[in-house]
Amino acid sequence: MAITSTSLIDRVRIPEQAQPWWHQAPAYIVAGLRLCSKDVPGLLTLVGLFCLPPLAAAFIGSQPGTIASLLAQILPWITIILGNISLVLAIEAIDSGQPVIPARILPAALRGLPRYLWANGITTLLFWGIFTPLQWLVGLWAARLGWPWFASTLMLLLPMLFWHVHLVFATYAAVIDHHSGLRSTLISIRLTNRRWLLIAAAFAGSVLVEAPIAAPLYLLILHLANPLVADGFTWMLVMGMRPIFVATLHVIYEEFRPTL
Repeated sequence: MAITSTSLIDRVRIPEQAQPWWHQAPAYIVAGLRLCSKDVPGLLTLVGLFCLPPLAAAFIGSQPGTIASLLAQILPWITIILGNISLVLAIEAIDSGQPVIPARILPAALRGLPRYLWANGITTLLFWGIFTPLQWLVGLWAARLGWPWFASTLMLLLPMLFWHVHLVFATYAAVIDHHSGLRSTLISIRLTNRRWLLIAAAFAGSVLVEAPIAAPLYLLILHLANPLVADGFTWMLVMGMRPIFVATLHVIYEEFRPTL
């Protein structure tokens, strides 16, 4: 099966059965990069727009007072939620041959917000409902053995990645195809079945592509003493990284969506 979603970009042919996942994953990353390259100004505009709330949070968080603290905690959620929905819609627009116009994207993002929240609520419950008690239990066991505090996270890292990639496409099903939250979650789990290594590698690889720039910036952020300021800058960085991995996952979603 060849990638069919990237109608306006050069095809990257990936015979699903003929090549192992470690050969397929880079091709999906390249396809995502090419998709982003079709409207760099539009994506930069959208990213810049959603960098403003966490930037404001970083500034407000540096001020004293309870109100400033509350605002600094609330503002990044505009980027966390609406920024994610908007980028999913923006990549879909580019793939459909349309320019990224924030004045069109933002109303569509607001219309898709209830479906996104419903789907994200289910996936959050399915993820943390499992791993919160598991982390607690494994942490107790690790503490009895005298292991370091991060041992429980390291031990659960692979299962967490496995389950995360099974749930990640619920956003695409809810926002792009307008499915309900429950159906979006089921679609995501079915889509990822037997492909989780491919999807995990493509997702991780799309993040690593940005690591030479993102990693030094994140190290600088870690040195900030004020956690509210650090959170604001962290979400600015995440927003800047989103287009490439959203596009990579979009190509995978489009590839396997017709088989559902």
